[in-house]
Amino acid sequence: MYADDLLLVSASIHKLQLMAEISCSAAAKLDMKFNASKSQAIRIGRSCRTDICHITLNGCTICFVNELKYLGWYVVSAKCFKVSLHQMRVKFFQSFNSIYAKSSHLTEPVIQHLVNLTLTVSHTCCMDLNLLHGIIVSCLI
Repeated sequence: MYADDLLLVSASIHKLQLMAEISCSAAAKLDMKFNASKSQAIRIGRSCRTDICHITLNGCTICFVNELKYLGWYVVSAKCFKVSLHQMRVKFFQSFNSIYAKSSHLTEPVIQHLVNLTLTVSHTCCMDLNLLHGIIVSCLI
């Protein structure tokens, strides 16, 4: 397990603080320490916009954010669970435009096949579009 893969979910701030303390003590037994400056908290539910008390990790306060990235997905603070696809769209269009800019010598069916490949692989395999972009561009050069 990597520390950036750890997610604590709780229905209350108090129980979240207890879970953070338990996690810190378990990590200390393994000679590890969590970095509070790299940790974030997000609130989802009816009172997602209200001021809340602080959560501490190893004596340092964790900041509450409106959006956080977890395993490639951007979770948004809202009244119900939501993810933002904005960053994924931006990465997709950056990759697509880069591929398209380097494909002026290709025929339209080949370009269409590359677009379909990009969409299919990125959708079904959850492949990183930047990795896919690197593979396709290296084939075009």
